[in-house]
Amino acid sequence: MSGQANPVLNVARGVGQPIALNADGSAPEWIMLIPAGDGGLIGTVDGRGPYRVASPATLAAQSVAVAGGRLVLDESHSTDLAAPKGEPAPARGWIVDVASRDGGIWGRVEWNPSGAALMADKAYRFISPVFTHDAAGNVLTLLRASLTNTPNLRGMAALHQVENTMDLLAQLRALLGLDDTADEAAVIAKIKDLKGGDATALNAALSPIATAIGLAANADAATIVTKVKTFATDRIDGSAIVALQSELRDVTTQLNALRADKSTDAATAFVDRAIRDGVVGVKPLRDHYIARHAADPAGVEKEINSFPRIGASGALQTAPAADGKVSLNAEQLNVAKILGIKPEDYARTLAAEQAG
Repeated sequence: MSGQANPVLNVARGVGQPIALNADGSAPEWIMLIPAGDGGLIGTVDGRGPYRVASPATLAAQSVAVAGGRLVLDESHSTDLAAPKGEPAPARGWIVDVASRDGGIWGRVEWNPSGAALMADKAYRFISPVFTHDAAGNVLTLLRASLTNTPNLRGMAALHQVENTMDLLAQLRALLGLDDTADEAAVIAKIKDLKGGDATALNAALSPIATAIGLAANADAATIVTKVKTFATDRIDGSAIVALQSELRDVTTQLNALRADKSTDAATAFVDRAIRDGVVGVKPLRDHYIARHAADPAGVEKEINSFPRIGASGALQTAPAADGKVSLNAEQLNVAKILGIKPEDYARTLAAEQAG
């Protein structure tokens, strides 16, 4: 296998050989998952590939281990096509053993009632494997299989429906709330920014990623991102992909909690400061404004900063307008009238006093 190739996930549909039912028409116990190929090469109808299995025995053992002891057997690739849309993707059976036979890969199936009924009804004729392979066409891991009527792999055809590079940097962007154009520097900057708020919590969140990619648990942010970037050119096998996906899901939860805590702390500090400064109407609604500030800091700060406040003398002071001009309240307008001063002149005097 090529050490420089980048593994991609491929949904392989269809086989060149129909499913052989038992003499009584029941579902077979063993089914072919990947054929031996012609001279070791597995060709396709649509021209993609060819693919090759360097060691059928190794692939068989590794696939079972990665799947945790059994591989799902669905229909029409529902696990890959329907499940991501939130649609049902039930198993029709479970592949509980994988073995190498005559150069091909075979699986022993424990059919459930719905799968056995489909076989008895001859609803599907072919088996389509789902496997990872690198850019050179080397099959890395068998992930699952599907009942289908759309053959494409020659001898056990495969139609490549999904081809996604395992981009861990992209997952880190999403995990940190960055847009798709963020580069390594932006990712590192974001992580360092979070570290500034709560280094202990962030290190605990990043530790699983560091461990999963082969670094020490206490690796710093820059080292983690640099290592993640190397996965764009270095091959990782199926078991590593599964482990990393699991760790990233856990870290996403931890970082979301960390960000929520930081937002709440900032909201609490702002609202409590407003209460200490005598801003009218904030104290009775303290929890309300904290919750709103955590979701919309700029909006809530603009709102509260426009509220009047009680000064040191106990007098009610209006907040300055956004344009810096002072608006007179009814009491101040009355004072200006008594003094015989134009309201605009009195407003300028008050503005000067506030500025001083």
